[in-house]
Amino acid sequence: MRKEHCNKLLIVGLLIITCCLTTEAYANNSVGEKASEFTIMTVGGEQIKLSNYKGKVMVLNFWTTWCTYCQEEMQELIDFTNEVKSLDINVIAINVTNTERSKKAVEQFVNSIEIPFEIGLDEDGEITKDYRVIGIPTTFIIDKGGRVKKILYGPITKELLMKEIK
Repeated sequence: MRKEHCNKLLIVGLLIITCCLTTEAYANNSVGEKASEFTIMTVGGEQIKLSNYKGKVMVLNFWTTWCTYCQEEMQELIDFTNEVKSLDINVIAINVTNTERSKKAVEQFVNSIEIPFEIGLDEDGEITKDYRVIGIPTTFIIDKGGRVKKILYGPITKELLMKEIK
């Protein structure tokens, strides 16, 4: 009887530990939590890291070329970036490249318009997975301290971004 009780306590203890570890693993990239570090290649062939922008407000936008809303909001992101140029606010548009027809299709789309911010290529989908993006477009606003301030699901506008960043 005593051995059975110890086994039950052990199982309950393991369940509690598992829940805590699982919750902690998923805590990153939730509102109020620290945004996960990442390194990504840009369309221009440069490597950038989120930590390069430490101390600045960041807008991370997950998008694809085949998403109509993403195409429409690209102009909103361009207008937003041009308006906040003098502030410590930066945009990285992270293309979910592993869902695209090809990397070349992304490059052609990007080269067809003048984009004043970095376009990262998430070729293996790991950053998208780490940020738990379940639909596109999805936009994360990260504060100067590196914490997720807001997650916006669906298309955004310049006005909405300005409102959420203030």
